[in-house]
Amino acid sequence: ELAEKYKDKFSVCEVLTAWPLGTLLPGQPVSSSMHTFQDIAKGKVVCSMFGVCEVADLAAVHVAGLERSEAAGQRYLVSSADQISTLEIATWAVAAGASGVDLAMWAADAAAQKMAPKKPSTDNRKVLA
Repeated sequence: ELAEKYKDKFSVCEVLTAWPLGTLLPGQPVSSSMHTFQDIAKGKVVCSMFGVCEVADLAAVHVAGLERSEAAGQRYLVSSADQISTLEIATWAVAAGASGVDLAMWAADAAAQKMAPKKPSTDNRKVLA
């Protein structure tokens, strides 16, 4: 609504992100999303599901939104097509050699076993790359 009201003064697009994944910058504080990964690596069972995106892809969408006039007034969702679960992340961590993850604990957790990847109910794809 604000973008429409002030479209003669500003060109605005909205970029909505799933859970961005990427390398932490030197000195960057650990965010709440990274705390979840740390908790999993330390052996905690954390049940959650979410879409993800690569931080470099997210940055590219922001830059394209600034550079392209056709982006004005648009809303872009940057996310994987499917959700992933923290159980999948725990499994990947073990496969990559993480020693603190106990998959037996995950298997014994009823809530963790109920997590199943979901596809979004709507197709949010737009191309701005």
